[in-house]
Amino acid sequence: MAITFTATDSVDYEPGVYQAKLKELETAESSIVEEKTGQPGLYLKWTFELLDEGYEGHTLRGNSSMNFGPRAKARQWAGALFGRRIESGESVDEYDLIGKVGALMVRLEETDRGTFAKVESVNPVRKKKTKAVPNAAADVPDEDLKEAPF
Repeated sequence: MAITFTATDSVDYEPGVYQAKLKELETAESSIVEEKTGQPGLYLKWTFELLDEGYEGHTLRGNSSMNFGPRAKARQWAGALFGRRIESGESVDEYDLIGKVGALMVRLEETDRGTFAKVESVNPVRKKKTKAVPNAAADVPDEDLKEAPF
């Protein structure tokens, strides 16, 4: 059977904020061997699907440790996707997080292989403020209401 390749284009990302939903969360083996166990350590690969116009369907990946302590990146990212703080003792699994939307802060990282988009942080999506509809009657002085034709 012949091997066939299809060339793809690369995406030119700009540094900044991108709306994205978590598509996949998986564990991976690190190249660093843990001293205590002699085994490779584990880390989390977070795959986000971009939602912004012009980037639909593209994905960005970020990594974190397996640590879920109060200052851990994984806990901060999970809390951002929930839009709230994760309390001590609370259990969170990947199925709670998949499909949740966050605001990714992306920066460009220069390497010897080229420039790559890197997920710097995950932040809660800012809730849109609703404009208060002014009460038309409240804007009219009382003396004007006395002369109104209704």
